[in-house]
Amino acid sequence: MIFKRNTATLFLLFLSSILLAQRKQEKLSNLMKTYHNYNMFDGTVLVAENGKVIYKEAFGLSNREWSIPNSTDTKFMIGSISKPITATLILILVQKGAIDLEKSIDFYIPEFINKPAAKVTIKQLLNHTSGIQNYEIIDDFFPRISRKSYNRKDYLKVFCDSTLAFMPGTTYLYSSWGYFTLGYLIEKVTGKTYEQVMKEEIFNKLEMNDSGSYLHTKIINKRASGYDYKLGEFISADFRDQSNAMGTGDIYSTVEDLFKFHLALSNHTLINKELSKEMFTSGIKPAKYGYGWFNQNFRYIPTDSVKANYHIGSTEGFMSFMIRMPETNSVAIILCNSSNSSLVDFFGFPKNILKVMHNKPVILKQPIHKKMETLIATRNATIAVSEFNKMKNDTLHYTVDWLQMNKLVTELLNANRKDEAKIIAESNVLEFPDKDLVMISMANIYLALNRKKDAISFFKKSLQLNSKNEEAKVKLKELED
Repeated sequence: MIFKRNTATLFLLFLSSILLAQRKQEKLSNLMKTYHNYNMFDGTVLVAENGKVIYKEAFGLSNREWSIPNSTDTKFMIGSISKPITATLILILVQKGAIDLEKSIDFYIPEFINKPAAKVTIKQLLNHTSGIQNYEIIDDFFPRISRKSYNRKDYLKVFCDSTLAFMPGTTYLYSSWGYFTLGYLIEKVTGKTYEQVMKEEIFNKLEMNDSGSYLHTKIINKRASGYDYKLGEFISADFRDQSNAMGTGDIYSTVEDLFKFHLALSNHTLINKELSKEMFTSGIKPAKYGYGWFNQNFRYIPTDSVKANYHIGSTEGFMSFMIRMPETNSVAIILCNSSNSSLVDFFGFPKNILKVMHNKPVILKQPIHKKMETLIATRNATIAVSEFNKMKNDTLHYTVDWLQMNKLVTELLNANRKDEAKIIAESNVLEFPDKDLVMISMANIYLALNRKKDAISFFKKSLQLNSKNEEAKVKLKELED
């Protein structure tokens, strides 16, 4: 009798777990469908708990020219999620004795001898404490440098003479050039290409058959095209020579392959427990970046968080997010081929996914700026402002982000749609009177419309709100001289 009771109890628990997983799957599907319907997401999502996939689904189009839908095995550029993979490969070579984390760059790469970063260690490259700066120090990096084809040595020359931002090891600064250097290091110590070593040491061993390093001359079966979404319409993403993102953002993959990668890290298939512990140890605050991962508690509601390893990725036309929860061997992977969400909006995806995973309620409101984009595209700016004044009071269904509303103005102005930009900007001035950047945008529009006095007035208003605003200072000096 006791045996039968125990069997019945176990069966009920098993049935309950199945029903709970099904409910989560349904909630996750509804969540991502809503994001897609709000024109915020096109791509593929995978969620796993306790090492088992509980949800996997694809949305939107892989190729808009031919109306080909995304599928769960579509290949996406993963941007900086390439960094955890590069870090893992470095640790595999450490495990083999080919690399010493405490050695300096110039020990392995002669091109760095007598350069500012010569004595930066491999460990400091991994955890972004090298002081090597990022793309932003070159004003025209993306329209000029990122599109050019370089051999490895010539690309090193783009940044290797740059002054360090700080003494190595003293603070944190995210550096994609630091991870390119790690990719170059891999090629130096192995005598093989980064792509070849990655394939031999990780992709082949884990049967990640749908992953690889991308170059624009390659034809990759089932690879998604990348798109941007601006002012209510999709456009093809700008070109970038991905060979210059070697080690830092040139990898394409699928949600299934990245799930295999997650499991391999959990099971120590690739690197031993000691090196895994180093990889997932929190680094310097505030980022707490370890080796290839942000290692910190991820807050999904104001009162709760979960210990996590995560990374976001972004490259032309693509966005991605991968978050691991090691204590429960759970993971959420989001791959997107349309940059139709801001970074702030995109961070909301994993937060809401985690709410579902932890049985917390999800209240998903539509960002007003997304609705405004559609209204401007399909109607006009005047109607969009009229609808804004209605939507802002409907706090149950809509949410306002002043930064994104201001960005909408900037995009209209950059597209030389000055009159429409003026209509939205004037509305923003009334709605967000305490934001100096809103005043700057208004001033720039008046400047573009040759209304010099009005421009001066709003540059002054910006400085009244923020006396340190350099753009306002410079523009006022130019206008008043």
